[in-house]
Amino acid sequence: MNGVRVEGLRFSYRDFKIENISFEVRKGEILAILGPNGSGKTTLLKCLAYILKSQGCIYVDSFDLRNCNRRELARILGYVPQMHVPSFPYRVIDVVIAGRAPHLGFRTPTKNDYEVAMRTLEKLGISDLAERPYTHLSGGQLKLVLIARALVQEPRVLLLDEPTSNLDIKNKILLYRILRDISEDISVILSEHDPSLASFADKVLMMKDGRIVSFGKSSNVLNEKTLAEVYETKLHVIKNNGRVHVIPAVD
Repeated sequence: MNGVRVEGLRFSYRDFKIENISFEVRKGEILAILGPNGSGKTTLLKCLAYILKSQGCIYVDSFDLRNCNRRELARILGYVPQMHVPSFPYRVIDVVIAGRAPHLGFRTPTKNDYEVAMRTLEKLGISDLAERPYTHLSGGQLKLVLIARALVQEPRVLLLDEPTSNLDIKNKILLYRILRDISEDISVILSEHDPSLASFADKVLMMKDGRIVSFGKSSNVLNEKTLAEVYETKLHVIKNNGRVHVIPAVD
């Protein structure tokens, strides 16, 4: 299978654990991991990114990632954290070029590396930011720069931890449209808080207390019964033009 297959992933930390996590995401698909605070979304993403050492198997294009060293993993997995605070006014182009490290080894970036970085910035619609200090960016611009840095790794899988957090609704929708455009050749796995935004994904994995409650096509998983079980509150689901809109029940 071209894509990601996870089998029996487990991880424990003090009094919290995720267990028996298994799912598949094909190349060209977007998977949204959905659940309340503390459900294990970020922990699962960090396990998939090999930031946390878990048990179980993760395959990409049928290749067992347990057989990879750190440099090989960096060519396969691109990871964008939820929080990032710029500490030094590097130019945006230099921040993005840093994502080429798995391909550079001990050499300095070449003209080709800079061309890859610029094409990526253009693809995300932020090439005009290339010379700007990345300490002078808005939250939405910084998110896109970090995604660009992950994409220049030329990964097969892009992992994003709550990429829409702190964005206004316009930029949230714009980000999902960009992810749809770039997901043609890779698998995208992201965590999400908003069930309505999760409907932009092809598949949804619903978590609670470190376990999977439901997994499948977003239109099937995002239903009132499952959402009520996960969030422990009544929600109304409205379907329109293939999208799912989730609103609080105030009756």
